[in-house]
Amino acid sequence: MSKHVLKEFETLREAVEFIKGRLPEYMTEVNRYYELFLLYSIDGGLFFVFESDYALASWLESVAWDDWGLWELNDPSKLLNEDVMVWQFHRDFLKEMFEGLYRDSKPFINGWSRQRKKIEFQAVPSFSLN
Repeated sequence: MSKHVLKEFETLREAVEFIKGRLPEYMTEVNRYYELFLLYSIDGGLFFVFESDYALASWLESVAWDDWGLWELNDPSKLLNEDVMVWQFHRDFLKEMFEGLYRDSKPFINGWSRQRKKIEFQAVPSFSLN
């Protein structure tokens, strides 16, 4: 497992149960901007949970770049956004405070929402989430 990955799972159910169990730990004011990210391929494989968009982007740059053979692709962004799902889990109040950033959010569990993130490929190689 990569140093960037908080935890990896073999099934979506295990990953979601882990996230559901982890989120209540972060309901305090100190952790009010805490987020988790879930990444997986729709073709199957492992499910990865990250504690930040930085950790996820770093993992894409260091592990996925080579393992997924992105050098050989004509349009890596298209492949990634069609074949890879990234979900961001965040506190509900962020949707109210920053409506433009979180307008596509959907309810998840008690005080938390989720929204799909897209992966932007930058030829540096580097990735960012928006």
